[in-house]
Amino acid sequence: IAQLEKDKRIHQKLKRFKTKMAQMRHFFHEDEEPFNPDYVEVDRILDESHSIDKDNGEPVIYYLVKWCSLPYEDSTWELKEDVDEGKVREFKRIQARHPELKRVARPLAGAWKKLELSHEYKNRNRLREYQLEGVNWLLFNWYNRQNCILADEMGLGKTIQSIAFLQEEYNVGIHGPFLVIAPLSTITNWEREFNTWTEMNTIVYHGSLASRQMIQQYEMYCKDSRGRLIPGAYKFDALITTFEMILSDCPELREIEWGRWRDILSHGRFKRRMTERDVETICRAILVYCLLHYRGDENIKGFIWDLISPAENGKTKELQNHSGLSIPVPRGRKGKKVKSQSTFDIHKADWIRKYNPDTLFQDESYKKHLKHQCNKVLLRVRMLYYLRQEVIGDQAEKVLGGAISSEIDIWFPVVDQLEVPTDWWDSEADKSLLIGVFKHGYEKYNTMRADPALCFLEKAGRPDDKAIAAEHRVPDNFSDIVEG
Repeated sequence: IAQLEKDKRIHQKLKRFKTKMAQMRHFFHEDEEPFNPDYVEVDRILDESHSIDKDNGEPVIYYLVKWCSLPYEDSTWELKEDVDEGKVREFKRIQARHPELKRVARPLAGAWKKLELSHEYKNRNRLREYQLEGVNWLLFNWYNRQNCILADEMGLGKTIQSIAFLQEEYNVGIHGPFLVIAPLSTITNWEREFNTWTEMNTIVYHGSLASRQMIQQYEMYCKDSRGRLIPGAYKFDALITTFEMILSDCPELREIEWGRWRDILSHGRFKRRMTERDVETICRAILVYCLLHYRGDENIKGFIWDLISPAENGKTKELQNHSGLSIPVPRGRKGKKVKSQSTFDIHKADWIRKYNPDTLFQDESYKKHLKHQCNKVLLRVRMLYYLRQEVIGDQAEKVLGGAISSEIDIWFPVVDQLEVPTDWWDSEADKSLLIGVFKHGYEKYNTMRADPALCFLEKAGRPDDKAIAAEHRVPDNFSDIVEG
């Protein structure tokens, strides 16, 4: 208080504050909180459920309602009779959309037609003349495959012009998905203008982890006849979010890329069409399952947990226990027990539900096999990470680019050549083996032998093509092991 009183303006500020509080008490009792009427207004319907009334046996319909000005996690199930019919029709319209897996190509430059001032949008909204000029300029550059920046002064309607531009894309068959990254203070305005000017299904991706998981479950993807999410079939047309959310939840932009999903896709022979995101989800679920049944070294367990846990609020997560590996670790269930050092509880993590192996994995024999091999899986993952970070290091791009091993500058210990696999094995073979494991994976010996960038092709000759193919063969039922 003494510090505040030194400010000559404090008395005037206190006077204004007391006046404002007195005016507020005029409308509300001091022990009451002002009630926001938006809390009882339906914002969106997320899902539909059918059941039977226990009293009379008649069918009952419930809708999962997201309320205005409340987060997704506060959504509630409400009787059909209590929900606004207009919101029900809007929900039905979105649900009836045919899943689009193929993307429409951008029209050729010659297809561009200049918009006239009479051009209307939703609710008969029209652009001002200078706004129309801006949208036409954006469209011209878009049709001609040129990048551009709309940089009007404050208050001239850049948001509306941008939304009108996206609507014109939508009109020619390109239904997004469109990503809008904006400051947190402006995303409500973006959502309002999208709903005012367009019929596009627009969602805001923000909030707590629980809310974001609900958005992912109910708002992101279309579902098949069995209620399963269809990867790549987006339910929304436009998604509004912040840069922090992109860093936190988007796997393509996360600061730690812990897997080479594209390589797995290119080598795997999957029955079903899969995306890089699908592969990442499967690998994360495999490691979650291994953690649940792991009985080995706690340092490995802690490292794997840090590796696969999604980053929070865009902050880089520092991986523990990944470097050195100078202390031997138990490699099986008979290893010496180590006092628990884990600071996490796998059963309390909310994100685990999204990668729940009991939900994703359908093949019991595969789960049994994975349980038996879980220690080996986790140890190999840790060793591969160590190989990438501590051995290959900044030479990774050259390795993956196809540079020959003699041009790769990596450090590795030179051991006494007392026991070697064959007479021609030397330090260059050691080097090629390390590079080959990073490049092709564990136990891909025939693939490494056939790689012209390594020394083995020259020293030992090319292996049989069938042997190479066998190393990359995926079991016929592999796509059935994972749900969806």
